[in-house]
Amino acid sequence: MTPKQIRRRTVKPAKSLVVHYHPRRDSLGQAATDRVLGGLSQAGHAVRILNLAEDFDPVMSQQEWQIYSEPRPEPQLHTHFEALRWATRLILVYPTWYGGQPAPLKGWFDRVWIRGVAWDLPAGGARLRPRLTNIKKIEIVTTHGSSRLINFVQGNPGRITAFRTLRLVCHPLCRTRWTALYKLDEQTPETIAAWLDRVEKRYSQ
Repeated sequence: MTPKQIRRRTVKPAKSLVVHYHPRRDSLGQAATDRVLGGLSQAGHAVRILNLAEDFDPVMSQQEWQIYSEPRPEPQLHTHFEALRWATRLILVYPTWYGGQPAPLKGWFDRVWIRGVAWDLPAGGARLRPRLTNIKKIEIVTTHGSSRLINFVQGNPGRITAFRTLRLVCHPLCRTRWTALYKLDEQTPETIAAWLDRVEKRYSQ
């Protein structure tokens, strides 16, 4: 048995929820998603996929807003709620636009990570009580048109949204991992291919 096979046998397979968005099916974002899924399959993880470009409306309706503080989730979003409750690992794959997540993914946070699903607020309480303690790892795979320095100057908004905000309603020891390709427009086909190889390798371990 090789060292790699030994490592795989000692790591408990995760329930991996992959949530991705890009408006084009032939995008680098889709290619990255495919590589993530390929790596997870090699590692033997259970996987569920939510493609927000297919049938997800990110806009919160007036009715949803009126009942937002009540634990009454919208029934048409049941698949999304159930997937969050099932997962032990959340992987977000998306292009970084204006420093953060695209509107459909941000809308997914707004509409799906709600009271009764992601958190509760006890009567008279001032602090949220996490409900997604099943999620023990949040990971991001993303691309940037700008440099790492520009993203830092912007305040790393995409990273903060996921790793400081979403993480608060997950397991108290929830870990995070960031995989990014910066200065995308300056990359050669060879460097992009090498990055995709690294992504697949990372998720196959």
